[in-house]
Amino acid sequence: MKNIFLLCILVEFVVSCKPGVPSKYIQPGKMEDILYDYHIADGMAQLPDADTTSLMSYRQAVFHKYDITKADFDSSMVYYMRHADLLHAIYQKLSDRMSLEAAGLGATSTNSIILTSTGDTANVWNGDRSIVLSTIKPSNLYNFKFETDTAYHAGDRIMLNFDAQFLFQDGMRDGLGVMVVEFKNDSVATQNVHVSSSSHYSMSISDDRRLGIKQISGFFLLNGNVGVSQNQSTLKLMFIQNIQLIRMHAKRESKPQSSSVPNDSASSKRSQDGGTMTEREIRLEK
Repeated sequence: MKNIFLLCILVEFVVSCKPGVPSKYIQPGKMEDILYDYHIADGMAQLPDADTTSLMSYRQAVFHKYDITKADFDSSMVYYMRHADLLHAIYQKLSDRMSLEAAGLGATSTNSIILTSTGDTANVWNGDRSIVLSTIKPSNLYNFKFETDTAYHAGDRIMLNFDAQFLFQDGMRDGLGVMVVEFKNDSVATQNVHVSSSSHYSMSISDDRRLGIKQISGFFLLNGNVGVSQNQSTLKLMFIQNIQLIRMHAKRESKPQSSSVPNDSASSKRSQDGGTMTEREIRLEK
């Protein structure tokens, strides 16, 4: 019992001594709030009547709100860039907040798939619902791969839907979404979309030859000056949210049923020898 008590004290001591973010840098919770408001300011700067001066004013307003300077923000970003685990945790919380924001603005209802008589649909995406990418390797790339099962039919159509949002201090926004469908005869079909603005994106591939789908794969990529020469304090993030991989069964056209159409012999009268007589012959007989 005494040993267990000493072990608990030791564990508590080790946890309490775990180093945190140095006080000279912006703490994680506050950094998350700043980045969220930074995202809102960036969105306001994308409005039609905004310009470069407006963007700088909006960002300066964020710094003023949290009583920090641009130098404070930049030095903290350098620290977090060097501690990827801390930065990743902030990004994930930020992504969740942005997803809730998008849902509140009606993104879910806008991007939902409506079931119709043209075929059955199902969202088969089982990966992360939201991801965040930066221009620094390996955080600039997200791969996905799905094997098919008996729920897939020949002639299916696959659609990849997602929303993208950017949080950039400077530079060109250059993202890419790619979807690859491999068929059962080992042939492949690809679709890609260039992601350069905060918007909804969609791409689709159909099994028109009814070969059967064996595998679906692809990736999301944020391009940039990736490497050691990149300014580590420059904030460049792309958020991919509300990801859906929709499988749609093609409706098979039913064959028209054959119907018996009366012809000239339909109303004929059989003669005593088993033959048939037309209506004209019947009238003459009478």
